[in-house]
Amino acid sequence: MKLLIIDDEKLTREGIKDSLDLEGLGITQVFLEDDGIHGLNTALDKEADIVLTDVRMPRMNGVEMAEKLLEQRPSAVIIFMSAYSDKEYLKAAIKLKAVSYVEKPLDMEELASAIQEAADSCKARSIHRAAALAHEKEQWNHLTMLLMEPEQGGLKNLDALIRELDLPISPSTWFAAVLIDCLAPVTELPEHAVSQLQGDLNTYLAKVDLAQIYHIHGDRYITIFLYSSARPRDESIYSCALFIREIMKNFCPFFISVGPVVSGAHKAHLSYKEAEEYLKTGFFHEYGTILTYREGNEVFRPPSDVMMDFTFALTNRQEEKALALAKQLFTSVKPSQMLLPSHVRDIYYRYLSKLDEIGLSSYVSLWQKEGLDSESIWEGVTGCTILQELHNLLCAKLRLYFERLRQGSRENPVVFQVKEYIHKNYAVPSLSVPDVSQYVHLSSSYVCTIFKNETGQTLNQYLTDYRIKMSKQLLSDPRYKIADISSKVGYSDGNYYSKTFKKLVGLSPSEYREKMLS
Repeated sequence: MKLLIIDDEKLTREGIKDSLDLEGLGITQVFLEDDGIHGLNTALDKEADIVLTDVRMPRMNGVEMAEKLLEQRPSAVIIFMSAYSDKEYLKAAIKLKAVSYVEKPLDMEELASAIQEAADSCKARSIHRAAALAHEKEQWNHLTMLLMEPEQGGLKNLDALIRELDLPISPSTWFAAVLIDCLAPVTELPEHAVSQLQGDLNTYLAKVDLAQIYHIHGDRYITIFLYSSARPRDESIYSCALFIREIMKNFCPFFISVGPVVSGAHKAHLSYKEAEEYLKTGFFHEYGTILTYREGNEVFRPPSDVMMDFTFALTNRQEEKALALAKQLFTSVKPSQMLLPSHVRDIYYRYLSKLDEIGLSSYVSLWQKEGLDSESIWEGVTGCTILQELHNLLCAKLRLYFERLRQGSRENPVVFQVKEYIHKNYAVPSLSVPDVSQYVHLSSSYVCTIFKNETGQTLNQYLTDYRIKMSKQLLSDPRYKIADISSKVGYSDGNYYSKTFKKLVGLSPSEYREKMLS
């Protein structure tokens, strides 16, 4: 709590500060000023909660200062001090609802009591204000929910809320819904992002004779109902969406959708539902696109099926042809917004799987399968939010495949098969060199020799390293017990697993987990 002491006598204001147990009174910051003008500026600038002010001061007396302060900061609590038993000042103090009026020379116990009373008053006001704000916020949220989807009997509730919030909304008020899909949790945006959006938008809307009702839900979607007494032009609503886009582009990837203009609060949900449908097409567009009604009936055309030619281009090492076919697939899918994103992801998964299959047959691995950075095709596909990212993923993997072929960076076929077998079977406690040798149809001594020559590790060293890497990944998830992790990575003896882990990592599994999760 902040206390401002105003007195034209330096010894008085500093003496008060030094004599009182301000910390015990709940005061965390103290400011000192020498007259009413300086006091007013500091009270407003520092947002003082309690103002202890002398009455008689040069330039501006305490009563005048308090009057001006309370006009701009009505929550401030005033305590007057005076060396004179002046009834007029006392009347003014009562009129301003000052908490207390103490006479000079000051009695420190009396002053401490007055400040304690002021602090209690501040706390009570703060609690009351917080409760009022919470209630008002709840009302606004309820209002927005009713505008989005009227509940049974909700139209009466909607009208009642509009009256209670004293909004200039009548049956003839026009509405348009604007939805923002933030592709990052709203709670993870910079602290000022949401307040800036709401404040700047309010300023902009005032210039175009529009108002807003604003709501965040699902920690992802921001719904804004624009409304006006006169029917706004569609261009005006779209301009608002452009204004929002300029603000949002600084904070996160997003889409904006705009519903049609409708008449009456009871029909606002129709605009919202339309905007919600437009938002579903965001997958087929670039981030930041404003999605709205599109004229004309779309004719469904199935995506190009170029799998046979794609396979031929890969097996015959025709890079430009493979990339051209990927572009053909992309352009055939992009305008077809009658497809579901899940369907498109399935299509791209099939093409990436075919690429992976042919890569493995050439002993080229395109997906990192070891340690904490391990990947999978499906994770890559589901990690793409828009179609363009899926296309970029396919093209990137194609280029990587052909680049590795050109560089001759293919692994030795035997080593490649050995690693693949270990990656699939590392969790089997009995996995041994003979098992691996039998899989590649070669003798154990030959497999061990060639693996050591190619990798610099013995086969058992590689298996141990891989098991420990995979156990690190499991240790980063607190849902798994350490005893269970050891068996999941192929260790039947938990103590042996712990010793091996500490030898390689320098920490015990429990110490490693604590470090990871701290």
